[in-house]
Amino acid sequence: MNIKSGTHPSNVMKFCPVCGNKSFSFKGEKLFICGSCNFNYYINPAPAVAAVIESPDGRIVLVRRKNEPRAGYLDVPGGFVDILESAEDAVRREIKEEIGVNVGPLRFMGTFPNEYVYRGISYFTCDLGFSCFSGELENIHPADDVSEAMLMRAEDIDFSEIGFPSIVNLLKLYINQRGGK
Repeated sequence: MNIKSGTHPSNVMKFCPVCGNKSFSFKGEKLFICGSCNFNYYINPAPAVAAVIESPDGRIVLVRRKNEPRAGYLDVPGGFVDILESAEDAVRREIKEEIGVNVGPLRFMGTFPNEYVYRGISYFTCDLGFSCFSGELENIHPADDVSEAMLMRAEDIDFSEIGFPSIVNLLKLYINQRGGK
């Protein structure tokens, strides 16, 4: 991942958010320092969650993104973890908001770094991937920032249609752990 892309905060943020001075400079990999008021601003990854939801017949839920970034691309239900919210609560909340169903026990699968470019600036996330089952998937309906929700067999996924590399990696790990079915 190129952390110095044109949308990297070091290429976008030019003024100190505390005093407004232009002596706001980027130092190293993640630190800005204001030469005027000595304010330090760190670029730290934001936690986000993503869920591979399996139906009783083995198909999984994919959603189509309604909004930027990556509008129109496929994804799995998920989103940012809210302040003082656990990752597990965030997964359940996002699933309910995006497709209107409840899920069973969550299984943590792993973490996946991601660059989320929104309105011309990069936000770096640490995506926490989970898998789970739901018996309510005949009731899925797109809501919130999802334009379409569908059930798909894992072998039918076109990975070029998936919006983020972190989600491609999560789906490939899930498929591999299922034995490549």
